[in-house]
This record gives sequence, structure tokens and C-alpha cells, in this order.
Amino acid sequence: MITLAGIEGREAAEAVVGRYLEVVPAPLPEGEFYWHQLEGLTVVDPAGIELGTLVEVFRAGEAEVYRIDGPDGELLVPGVRDVVRGIDLEAGRMVVAYDAEEVR
Repeated sequence: MITLAGIEGREAAEAVVGRYLEVVPAPLPEGEFYWHQLEGLTVVDPAGIELGTLVEVFRAGEAEVYRIDGPDGELLVPGVRDVVRGIDLEAGRMVVAYDAEEVR
């Protein structure tokens, strides 16, 4: 449950049903990212070979999973430090190292 300033009572609350609630995202610590910041990044392997574009981030249990659409189809990559070697938002790139047969 949330309380919004200026919304007093049921009638006032019903007047805003179906509206979007937006906030300015709080800055995150270095090395942490919001999911929307990652979507659209070009994903490459450590040698710089392009694997595709990160099109979706979702949670599977306690882990994040990155769905990458590329020339070889869809890749599902776990969002863990052993796999994700680097993220550069300014360059629009994510570097991942993995065994492709394990994540298909």
C-alpha cells in the first residue's frame, strides 16, 4: 500500500486509477544498473565478436537472466559476474564470456 500526497479518500484515489506513476530513478552504486539501461546494449564476447542485442532482462528465481537476440538465434545468459565481464553504457556494450552450449 502507498500513500500519495494530495490524494485524500476513496473518491480521490478512484480518479487516478489506471494512471502511470513515474519517479526519477535514484542513482545506483558504481557497477549496478537498472534493467531498462541494459536493454538495447550490443553484446559481444571477450574477443569482440558480436553475439547480438540484449532485448530483455528477467528474473529466474533469485538470478537475473539476459535474453539476447543475435544472428545465431536467442541466447539466455545469466547475469552473474563470472559471465558478464563488463558493461559500458556510454559505448552501448556488454561483454559476456560463456560456453554457448550451456546457455542455449
